[in-house]
Amino acid sequence: MKTLKKLAGLVLAVCLMIPILGTVVFAADGVLMFSDPSTKVGENVSVDFVVQSSSGTVGSVNVTMSYDASVLEFVSGDGFSADGSGTLTYTGTGSGSELRTMVTFRALQATNTTITVSSSSASLASGETLNLELGSSAVSIAAGDDGTTSVEPTTTAQTMDTGSDTGITVTVNGREYRFSEAFTTTDIPEGYSETTMTFNGGERKFVVNDAGIYLGYLTDGSGSGSFFLFDTENATFVPFAQLVISDSTSIIPLDRPEEVNLPDNYQESELTVQDQVFPIWSDPSVTDRYYLIYALNTRTGQESLYQYDSEDGTYQYFEAPEPAEEEETTSALQGSVGAFISEHILPILVAAVAVCLLLLILMIIFAVKLVHRNQELDDLYDEYDIPFDDEEEDANTKTGKKALAKTEEPDDAYGDDDFEDGYDESDDDEYDDDEYDDEYDDDDDLDIEYDDEEDDFDIGHGASGKSRGGKGRKKDDASDDDYDINFIDL
Repeated sequence: MKTLKKLAGLVLAVCLMIPILGTVVFAADGVLMFSDPSTKVGENVSVDFVVQSSSGTVGSVNVTMSYDASVLEFVSGDGFSADGSGTLTYTGTGSGSELRTMVTFRALQATNTTITVSSSSASLASGETLNLELGSSAVSIAAGDDGTTSVEPTTTAQTMDTGSDTGITVTVNGREYRFSEAFTTTDIPEGYSETTMTFNGGERKFVVNDAGIYLGYLTDGSGSGSFFLFDTENATFVPFAQLVISDSTSIIPLDRPEEVNLPDNYQESELTVQDQVFPIWSDPSVTDRYYLIYALNTRTGQESLYQYDSEDGTYQYFEAPEPAEEEETTSALQGSVGAFISEHILPILVAAVAVCLLLLILMIIFAVKLVHRNQELDDLYDEYDIPFDDEEEDANTKTGKKALAKTEEPDDAYGDDDFEDGYDESDDDEYDDDEYDDEYDDDDDLDIEYDDEEDDFDIGHGASGKSRGGKGRKKDDASDDDYDINFIDL
C-alpha cells in the first residue's frame, strides 16, 4: 500500500512539471511595448514604440498595427506608414538591445481607444529569430479646451494634395523636403512658440524660443514631417535634435566641424542622436568614455563644445584647449626629466658633488699657478731692474726734475760770488796775477778746451739728466788732467 502511494506521488510530480517546462521553452526572447498617453480633441499625441531584446542586439523589426481611424489620425513617425483606413505599419532596424521610436496621431474624438498589434516579425543582428511578447497602447482623449468633442480629419496627404503646404522645396544633407506650415501646437517642442518671419518671399510660420532660435517644419516624400533648425544668416535648414542637460537648458547638436579647433590628438567620429548623425571628437590616448560635440545652447543661443559622458549619458560645457604643440612637448620633456631625476636622485647628487669638487680643485690649481706666475714676473723685474708702469712714470718724472735742476746748476756753481769766495785776494800769494797770466795767457787751446768741456758738460747734463760722473767725466779724463780736475772741483 505504501509503495502504491509513493508511485502515485511520483507520477503527480511529473505531471505538474510538464506545464512549467513548456512555459520555459516557449518564452519570448523580447518584448514590444507601447506607452499609454492622454490628450485632448484636436491636439497631437505621441505614442512610444519600444522593442527590447534579452538575447542580444535587435536587428530588423516589422510590425503591423491597427487603430480606429475615426478616433485617431496618423500624422508622422520615422519608419511608420498608414493607409488611412486604420492600418499602421512599421519597418526598422535596431542598433542595440533596445529599439525606441515614436508615432504621432491627431485626436479626432473624445473617447478612449486602443492601438493593437496585428502581426510582427523580428530578428537579432546575428540573424536569429526574435520572439516578441506583444503589448498594446491605450489612448485617452478628453474634450478640447473649448468643450469640443470631435473634429474633422485633415491628413497630411490631403493637405499636400490641396496645396495647403507652401510648395517650397528645400534640401537638407542632399535630401529634398517640402517646407510646410501644417503643424499643430502639440508638435511644437517645449520652450518654443509659434511666430512668423519672411522666408522665400513671403511670411511663413515658424517657431522660436526666447534665445532667438528658429525652427521650421519640413515634410519628406511620404508626408512625415518634423522640425528642422533654421539658420537665419543664410536661410538654410539643418537637422534638429534637442538634448536636455538641465531643468532650464538644452543643447542642439550641430554638424559644423569647420568651427571646431582642437589639438591634433583629438580624433573625429560620429554619434547618432535621435536618428540624426553628428560629428564628435575624442582623445583615445586619455579615455574612450568622453566625447566632445559641437552644439547650440537653447538658453543663451551660443555655440560651443560640450562633453558627452558615454557611460552616464550626460552633457557638460567644455572649454576647448588651445593647440600648443611646443608647450605640450616642453611639458612632456619637463615631466620626463622630473621623473628621471626622482628615480635616480642618489646618483645625480653624487655626480653633482663630484663635479663641484672637480671645479674647486681646478680653481685652486689655477690660483696657485697664477701666484707662481706673479712671483716669477716679480723676480724677472727685479733681476733686470724693469720698473712697473707706475714706477716707470715716477722715475721719469723724478729724472726730468733732476735733469732740470742739474741743467741750472752751472749758473749757481760758477756764479760771481762763489768764484770770488773761492779765489779771493788772500790767495794772491799762491796764484798771483802775473803767474796766472804767464801760465794761461793767450792760451787758445785752453779756451777751446774749456769751451768744449763746458759744451760737453752742458750737453751731457741736459740730454741725459745724469750726474757729473757720467759722460762729462769721461770727456774730462780725455783732456788735460790738471785743468779738468780743477774745473770739476770748482
